[in-house]
Amino acid sequence: MSGLFRIMLLLTILLGSTTTNAHHNTQAEYGAFDSSFIRVEGTIDAIKWGNPHVSFTITVTGGELPADQLGLTWQVNSHPINTMIDYGFTKEEFTVGDKLTLLSWRHVRGINHLWPRALQVNDGPMKSNLRYTDMIDIANGTFASLGILPASNLNGSAPIRAGSATVEKLGQMGLLDAAGNMIWPAP
Repeated sequence: MSGLFRIMLLLTILLGSTTTNAHHNTQAEYGAFDSSFIRVEGTIDAIKWGNPHVSFTITVTGGELPADQLGLTWQVNSHPINTMIDYGFTKEEFTVGDKLTLLSWRHVRGINHLWPRALQVNDGPMKSNLRYTDMIDIANGTFASLGILPASNLNGSAPIRAGSATVEKLGQMGLLDAAGNMIWPAP
């Protein structure tokens, strides 16, 4: 093999593995977004408001994790910055030391990582972190019982990523416009 070929092969392998690790399937890591989640309370120790994902490090103070998890550090992973902003979150609403309450999925491999269905900072509103799960919950009639604010960009969103059964239910409920996009709040 020529030296240039070896360098090109090495670069291809390195760049390929970087790209593969940078993007992942959240549902493969945390379970299906129509599965049940738990309530977790913690104090924010660190904030990473950056790409590829906004994340928080929290010390668990309560919720539905086993008692032996109290006082332990957990990682809360979320969306890229633009998605968080589209969902109605701002960097300024999160501060180290704040109380963070989550409706969240645990990592399927048992590591101390969470993916939030919804987040509440201090005594503020519980805000949705997943518009497609909002659509699933609305279609299933369970959204109101969650007591959360929907994602800011729910209205006008195409629901196809929520699944064909959800699209069908939303249509039957009169919650899709002529273009097939979500109408919310309900008329």
